[in-house]
Amino acid sequence: MPSFQYQKNSYMAKANHQIFRSWVPNWLAVVAIFLTLVPVAAVLGIYMGGVGSAASYYGVDSTDVRYSVVVFYLAIAAAFPLERNFFNRFASKPYLVGCSIIFVIINLILYNSNSFGLLLFFRFVGGMLSLGFIGMMFSLIFQQFHAQRSRVLGYATFYATLLSTAPLSQLLDAFVFNKYDFNAIFLLKIYSVIPGMILLCLVLRNDIDFRKEGKISLKTVDWASFVLYSSSLLLLAYILLYGQYYHWFYSMRIIICCIAFIFIFTLNIVRQLRLKNPYIDLAIFKQRNFRIGMLLLIAFYFSKGDTSVLYGFFANSLHLDAYHQSYIMIVNAFGIIAGAALAARFILVKTRIRLIWLAGFGSLLAFHLLSLRVISHQAETFDILLPLFLLGFGNGILILSIVIFYVTAVPEKIAFSASVTGVAFRFATFTASMAMVSFMGLRQEKIHYNSFSEDITATNTLSMQRLQGYQMALTHGGASRLQSTQGAKKLLGKAVAKQSNLLYARDYYIYMSIFIALIMLAIAVIPRFHYHLRKIGAKLIPV
Repeated sequence: MPSFQYQKNSYMAKANHQIFRSWVPNWLAVVAIFLTLVPVAAVLGIYMGGVGSAASYYGVDSTDVRYSVVVFYLAIAAAFPLERNFFNRFASKPYLVGCSIIFVIINLILYNSNSFGLLLFFRFVGGMLSLGFIGMMFSLIFQQFHAQRSRVLGYATFYATLLSTAPLSQLLDAFVFNKYDFNAIFLLKIYSVIPGMILLCLVLRNDIDFRKEGKISLKTVDWASFVLYSSSLLLLAYILLYGQYYHWFYSMRIIICCIAFIFIFTLNIVRQLRLKNPYIDLAIFKQRNFRIGMLLLIAFYFSKGDTSVLYGFFANSLHLDAYHQSYIMIVNAFGIIAGAALAARFILVKTRIRLIWLAGFGSLLAFHLLSLRVISHQAETFDILLPLFLLGFGNGILILSIVIFYVTAVPEKIAFSASVTGVAFRFATFTASMAMVSFMGLRQEKIHYNSFSEDITATNTLSMQRLQGYQMALTHGGASRLQSTQGAKKLLGKAVAKQSNLLYARDYYIYMSIFIALIMLAIAVIPRFHYHLRKIGAKLIPV
């Protein structure tokens, strides 16, 4: 064990001296990486906790704000192959500096503007730009581990950081939106990224070069495929998020978007099949295990637990403000880190991937069942901590193991296309899950609210007793007869709405529990599925 630790440390030192300046110790190199990576990761969902503030600032609907969030993820999915050309065109350190300067300029423009159209445009550009940071951080993280372990541990470090920064984003949102105008969030993004960037530029050698394919010309950039691909993803996101808003196919707008999506998507598929060097190599779908990986990715994103349902419970039942919600979600971040670390360990010791997935989905099932129990009783804040840890634990296990699975399921020459397609599937299922939860919330809450409303009549003894109780409380508080009558009706309406929300949450957790149980059953008992999982599990990266 000491010998292995010595070899590990000597490998890190040698690798770091090739990248960082000679006077930089290993610990400072790690600090510089994470001081840069954490703010960049936090930027991904930086104002999801302030949808109302953003909607008020830009004068738009909350659906528009969610679309602007999705546009960022969409740009990452669409520009992934495009960015590789820029990454391989410029030297690594100047490329990082250039991305940093553009990042600052974009956020200064957004700080001084309240145009929603400008926000959408620069969110898309910002998503493309973030790939420059992500590519550099991936390269630096992989250098911190032994070559045989770098892919697993590198992915574990990256995804654990990426997912666990969400509570940090929410905490920053709560601080900014309670004290400043919405546009202050763009200054915060600049201030949070600059220290890490300055430190990283100081410690990096000037001659570092992560270009594996050497310097290439930008003339090879396939702009037509990028335009077709990004256009189809923009239309898909619009259909999924605005479909419910415009009543789906009762709206000519949604019908036109669907037709345009099918046409552009088909045109892009035909183009990729005819190109000698396609933007995305569709040969990846000939690999059975890659298709399994995509199905598991879809299942994971639909079952990973929607936090908007939890936030509704926090606000309505536990009466927690944004600050306390963010503090509680830190438990979720610890779960993500623990899950990713454990999954990496299991993969490195060649544990069958089927067992890892069962552990991950089992954690998600436990989260949903415990949440169902919590909302069925008079819950306290402490009661929700274990479910939140299990949610993060399951997410950490599954995201790492599924990504490693589908990336290693294809030949090395098309592995990049596998990564690109995985990002696109994550974007699509993330957006679809948002749309599903929104649709289910409106539908189920309406059903329960109408059911309660039918029972609240003058002949219903319980409802009249509750109404009289409200009236008496208001009267004792100094309200007039008219005021107490009107106030009692409003309080009864709020109580009905709160109960409707709880019943919707109950329905959601029941349906998701059944869905996850079926996924686990399929993983455990389907013979062919079982065979291929064991086959891939045996050839993953060794220790």
